[in-house]
Amino acid sequence: MQILATVLLAVMLPPSLCSARMQAANDEFPELERMPFSDRLRSIDRRSEPRRPAPSAGDDFPSLNDRLPTDPDDMSADEIRSLPPQATDLPPDSSAGIDRSHIDWTVQRVSAVDLEVGREWRFEHGSATMTPAEESDYADLIRLALNRRRLITSGIPDGVGAESAWQSAFYRYEQVRRQAWGQGNLTLSGRVTLQLDPFSGQNGTLVSPLDQNFSAAGQTRYSLLQDMITHPGEFTGRPVVLYGIFTPSGTVKVAASGALEGEESEFAVQRGTFRSLSRPGSIAVVDAMGFRSSVESDNSTAWPVTPRRDMPVLLKGWFVKLWGTSPLLFAESLKVLSPIPWRAEIIDNVANRRRLTSDESWLYHETLRQLQVTSLPAQRELAREQQLARMKQLRADLQVQIVADRQKLEDRFQRETASGADKNDCQRRLEEGLRRLQRQLAARDARFAGWLKQPTRFPLFVDVFQNPEYWQGRLLTLRGHVRRVMTHPGDPQLFQGRPLHELWLFTEDSQHIPTVVVCPTLPRDFPAGAEIVDSVQVTGCFFKTYVYRAQNETRVAPLLLAGHIEWLPTASQVLSLVRDGELPADSPLAAQAREMDTDRPEDLLVLLTAVLAVLVAMTVWSRVQKDRRERQRVLRLVDEPATFRQT
Repeated sequence: MQILATVLLAVMLPPSLCSARMQAANDEFPELERMPFSDRLRSIDRRSEPRRPAPSAGDDFPSLNDRLPTDPDDMSADEIRSLPPQATDLPPDSSAGIDRSHIDWTVQRVSAVDLEVGREWRFEHGSATMTPAEESDYADLIRLALNRRRLITSGIPDGVGAESAWQSAFYRYEQVRRQAWGQGNLTLSGRVTLQLDPFSGQNGTLVSPLDQNFSAAGQTRYSLLQDMITHPGEFTGRPVVLYGIFTPSGTVKVAASGALEGEESEFAVQRGTFRSLSRPGSIAVVDAMGFRSSVESDNSTAWPVTPRRDMPVLLKGWFVKLWGTSPLLFAESLKVLSPIPWRAEIIDNVANRRRLTSDESWLYHETLRQLQVTSLPAQRELAREQQLARMKQLRADLQVQIVADRQKLEDRFQRETASGADKNDCQRRLEEGLRRLQRQLAARDARFAGWLKQPTRFPLFVDVFQNPEYWQGRLLTLRGHVRRVMTHPGDPQLFQGRPLHELWLFTEDSQHIPTVVVCPTLPRDFPAGAEIVDSVQVTGCFFKTYVYRAQNETRVAPLLLAGHIEWLPTASQVLSLVRDGELPADSPLAAQAREMDTDRPEDLLVLLTAVLAVLVAMTVWSRVQKDRRERQRVLRLVDEPATFRQT
């Protein structure tokens, strides 16, 4: 159960952010209201999409064309990578992998993780039990799923990452079904009412294919859940990707009849209910063999069953059958969602000082989604603790360096005296060097002491820029001003083409080098078209050192992935944006700024009145004191007896 205790520390808000009591030692997974997304389960924030500026050809900053390289002549040899086309039997004239006339989904292979396409599975869809024949087929499906990852590398060209091909393939089948539905070659039936993403603040933006409203009549958006319910026979053995909440209920044994020598004769899975992040009620039944967290990458089977706990997870698995009215899904491992990025995966799969490659795209989009659906306050607290730990580490390294430098001076003294040099001169140089080291240690240590008291003054950008290997995959918080905001669509397969916003953030210590920030949402009333937006704070994951071209040279900039952007403008900044036409005058933010600005003259008048009253009082008191001293002097003269000198 130790791994779950670690996960608890990752997903719970720190004590400074919530007043809830710590869980007991045997209560290792937090209640749902304490999960990393609980502080953002609120009503949808409806707002219009802000304007987006078009990039200028002469800009000396990274452009959208640098996000994913497309021109082979513009890439080095190690960057010319792309995912191989998925093996399919579609006719050549099909559009985006879709035959406009007809597709037999029971035999059409679409992705590299499809399991035995064309097989006559003996599952009885709609039954909430399994016959011996169904259980035998289920065991075969599990065995095929466990072996698929080992076999996927056989069809991958050189230069394409096996991990990228594996992870990206899970999204393929839904994309093809979505395209078929959009072209009118796929019909859905029934009615299921779900909810839009409550986190984004934008209409129509979805966290998961499950979080949406749809109905057969007049349907305007494809629904993976409805598709699985309508066409279960076309989904058996097909991959699915879902974000949601898994509640484990107990272990289920799946017997494998006719297992060969060396094969498992029985599989143990944890069965539980699955629901979307934004609504109550079960929408699927999930069997999982284990789970992983960002702090413990090994697969664990220590499920929080007693007491039972809800687990926010990313599910990548396969459709088995329609279990009653809900899909039954199998997953080898569930990824627990927490505010902590998957640093081990980022280090293993993302290369620094390179442009973003296709092999990194799946992790790029999944990290964005993870940071979007987990708690921003928890991310800020984790970033603060990470920065404090880094400053303490650098302070300790300074002590070690000073000791090493002192030893070098003493070694040089020994060599010089042994070579016959004047001992007094050598001693003098040694003492001067030791005093210089002591002054350096005192000055630098005082600087670190000040940074520890005021962490916002620490030059974090400089440390990130100089030490990207340390910060890669870690959370950090940067503050500054934004010079440009652009919007581009996310990957159509990995992100369903939903918009991503790119900001160029400049901090006090970054000089002319921008931090490239990518985020799926923007704050309300954010002036995306303004030339400069002050008072911006970003907490996100340092993904890599990003390479871009500026004029005739190649430059690098930190690439930060964030779930949210914080904008904390002053009243004067807001009113300035309104005057420049970058912010609507009737926006709530502008109204609040006008109210604050109106109050300001009254406060100033009160202050001036108080100062004037003090000055008047001091003047009167001074005059009174002066008159009193003058009267006392006159009285002394009157009372003094007269003296006459005789001549």
